[in-house]
Amino acid sequence: MPVGNQFRHQSYPTHPVTPPVLHTLQTTPPVAGSAAELHTDLAFDQVIIVHGTFLGDDPFGISATLQALAQDSPAPAAAALKGTADLLLRTTRPTLSRSVRDLGNYTADFRDTFQSLVGDDPQVELLQPTWSSENHHFARADLAVRLLHRLLLHPPAPARRTLLWGHSHAGNAFALLSNLLAGGPAVQQFFNAVGPRNETHWQAVRSELAHAPQPHPLAATVAAVTFGTPVRYGWDPSGLNAILHVSFHRPFDPARPEVARPLFPPWSPLDVATARWGDWVQTFAIADTDLNTGKSAEINQRLNTLLESGLDEPAPEPETRLILSRRLRRLCSRWKHGTRCHTDGQNMLVDYQPSGQFTFPAIPIELAALGHGVATAVHWLPAHLELIITALRSSPPAGQ
Repeated sequence: MPVGNQFRHQSYPTHPVTPPVLHTLQTTPPVAGSAAELHTDLAFDQVIIVHGTFLGDDPFGISATLQALAQDSPAPAAAALKGTADLLLRTTRPTLSRSVRDLGNYTADFRDTFQSLVGDDPQVELLQPTWSSENHHFARADLAVRLLHRLLLHPPAPARRTLLWGHSHAGNAFALLSNLLAGGPAVQQFFNAVGPRNETHWQAVRSELAHAPQPHPLAATVAAVTFGTPVRYGWDPSGLNAILHVSFHRPFDPARPEVARPLFPPWSPLDVATARWGDWVQTFAIADTDLNTGKSAEINQRLNTLLESGLDEPAPEPETRLILSRRLRRLCSRWKHGTRCHTDGQNMLVDYQPSGQFTFPAIPIELAALGHGVATAVHWLPAHLELIITALRSSPPAGQ
């Protein structure tokens, strides 16, 4: 997306500014202080870890989204969607309820291990208070504002930086943050769409951005790394110092190795459950998969006008013309592109080699939670940190 993105949505398919890089990753043992250069060489003095959408037995909101799509679909399609939703619940519930709390969620153990790997600095924290984890525009907008408020209260020291480390839709809140820090007239439109808010973080951030220089000075000090973040909101490169994306990916088309296996036509249930082609959730949770219900429904409708601007209606296609639900028809048309990569930032497409670690019931941790859980696994943190440090060494500032 361009400098001065003004909250424009990414397209399907995307056209990455920087060519994606494929990696084959193996685990490395945790050695205290082995990632000290995050502070000594790369000048980070704080790391803020943010979990993604995580909702009990339906950890990423996938089943609820499929159930919502079923309500708008004719009987045969509705039955298929409900059947898939039930299958996914049966598949993920045992995995996420038996001693695998770090698969799909960041834990205190993850934070402590991170701190051990980097040493005394940077200071590593789990974002507190955390965010709602709900799957809609306002939840992610609120997270972006919470993060900015946190940065205003505790900015990095002079000549130092802050690293945001986020999973799943937390990364899309980072994208919104990049647009807020970049500035421009759409920032006021963002706050107008949300409407009056009494919470301290909303009032403080709105006031700060109304009077601060544009881009905001914090933009030069904040880097973001995302893990398994679905391609949604556009990034403004002038609003962040560096942007990195890590996605679990297995090429299926040798001619286009950066493209994910399209979700339409659907994968076999076995391929979904075993993450045969990488992170299924990351390619699933694109535009039109939000759950726009409850108290925030009206706010989400207003935000939708801004946050999905620039997102074109898919042209009619023979493969989707019999799908009666307009929402599902749009989704299937977009899923066909197999969009794995974000437009901006360095996309690192990672194929994880088996570590020999298993969840209950005997699922390799690399494949757990439909391929979406490995990003938060403590066992893979040393390798992830090594990957990120290497990328940060060679990445120019995001706005260049």
